Amino acid sequence: MSQKQFKSDGNIVAPYLLGLARSNPGLTVIEHDRVVFRAASAPSAKNKPKVTLVSGGGSGHEPTHAGFVGDGALDAIAAGAIFASPSTKQIFSALKAVESPKGTLLIVKNYTGDIIHFGLAAERAKAAGMNVELVAVGDDVSVGKKKGSLVGRRGLGATVLVHKIAGAAASHGLELSEVAKIARAVVENSATIAGSLDHCTVPGHKPENNLGPDEYEIGMGIHNESGTERRSPLPSIPQLVTELLPLVLGEKEDNTFVEFSPEEDVVLMINNMGGMSNLELGYATEVVSEQLIKKFSIVPKRTMSGTFITALNGPGFGITLLNASKAGPDIMRYFDYPTNASGWNQNYHSAQEWKVLAGGKVPTAPPLETVKNEKPSGVTANYETFSKILQSGIAKVKEVEPKVTWYDTIAGDGDCGTTLVSGGRALEEAIQKHTLRLTDAAHGIEDIAYIVEDSMGGTSGGLYSIYLSALAKGISDSGDKTLTVDTFREASKTALDALYKYTRARPGYRTLIDALQPFVEALNSGQDPRTAVDAAFKGAEKTRKMDALVGRASYVAKEELSKLDDEGGLPDPGAVGLAALLDGLVSAAGY
Repeated sequence: MSQKQFKSDGNIVAPYLLGLARSNPGLTVIEHDRVVFRAASAPSAKNKPKVTLVSGGGSGHEPTHAGFVGDGALDAIAAGAIFASPSTKQIFSALKAVESPKGTLLIVKNYTGDIIHFGLAAERAKAAGMNVELVAVGDDVSVGKKKGSLVGRRGLGATVLVHKIAGAAASHGLELSEVAKIARAVVENSATIAGSLDHCTVPGHKPENNLGPDEYEIGMGIHNESGTERRSPLPSIPQLVTELLPLVLGEKEDNTFVEFSPEEDVVLMINNMGGMSNLELGYATEVVSEQLIKKFSIVPKRTMSGTFITALNGPGFGITLLNASKAGPDIMRYFDYPTNASGWNQNYHSAQEWKVLAGGKVPTAPPLETVKNEKPSGVTANYETFSKILQSGIAKVKEVEPKVTWYDTIAGDGDCGTTLVSGGRALEEAIQKHTLRLTDAAHGIEDIAYIVEDSMGGTSGGLYSIYLSALAKGISDSGDKTLTVDTFREASKTALDALYKYTRARPGYRTLIDALQPFVEALNSGQDPRTAVDAAFKGAEKTRKMDALVGRASYVAKEELSKLDDEGGLPDPGAVGLAALLDGLVSAAGY
């Protein structure tokens, strides 16, 4: 996990707010006070007055808070420095920017500094004749009731739900007391737990190394504070979810703040603390959903996944559950109400569109059936011989995989060897199940092409599949009765010509073509298959001295490619893998 960061003096909050307003029409910035407000909420606006919502807190939690300023959500926010509460003056500035005759709800996370400054701002506003109420969000369940009896729960993921649901309630014309009541109901019926692999990196500060390389924390907050429990070794996402869910569901008495049952309407939020990839977060969302359904019989009525409230680049995620049934009858309606706040990444969906399938199943469709040519090609092959040749090639690929993978970690994305092995394993499975039509030479190679495309993926999978598909057609069009070396010779040239239609790679470009083209050329010049394989190996070896002109390696710095200069240079991984495959195929054929 990299701890690199851009150089910074830490003065990035105000420019961030300006950038947000620049990319979100309707937002206005009071730069001096680091306040963002919705222009339509300003006192001079001609639209019908409504209860306005003001929130804020320390920066570093984006998109909260400024990202939730928008129609149907917040009206204004005050942004403090990173992980520091805004001042009372800033908060009062936000209150005045969206002052409403119907009053204003202040939403604050339950942290000491925030409560003091927002509370003082509320009192000053009341003294100035404004109608203001304050709601504190506390939904963390990692700190037990005994330990947190005086300070209460920390404000985490439920903050976002309060922004959205209370904002929608205000947009429906409710009075201040009613909006505040709904906000408090959301808080009281929400529970959040988070886990992280490490602490975040604060811009302009030296990275912290609080956790060992094999440690992680349960109960992480959003201010770089330590979690409630440190554990090791590093877990998989399913393992971490297994540890987190019982806590958020209140299975430990001291951590039971909200109870959930299968018959109730539950909202699930999976929140990226800032440093997880979208791929991993989506995976975590499905893992949490599956465990909720299978282990606890809880099928969430709404599921949201994304980056909502962060600890800068914290490498972890939080699970928030809201018991909407207990929070009130209109909670789901307000959750579904549309907003243009940039931080709410859920597109507007009607209640009908949110309809949950029985058992919490996700709508799925069957795979497209592969359309195969069932008419015999007329070119027969011996099943046992064909199978033996194929398995020999697979064995050679497995043998060379570590070397190919190592080469590709330098020259590419590190998956060349494993991709080849994945294709080999899929073919082995097909051989065991007798699903390859190996008694028909053309059909057998066509089947191999489909499996390679399905199991290998990436550029190499596509190239192999194109070549094999064209090879199958060349054999089918040969007019021969049996697959021979001569049949293969002509078809291999046809297949290479077909491949050249879809790739710019040519000999000398440092790709698998540097092994394939010499092999095909040697065969078609009358050489025996073993000599052709030798040509493939020589072609692969020549790539050590070539500049990469196409493919991933073309983006790699020459300094990286020079790491194996003591071996004569770094060869192209794809060419090395292909030469090994051809060696295995030809060896089993008796050459």
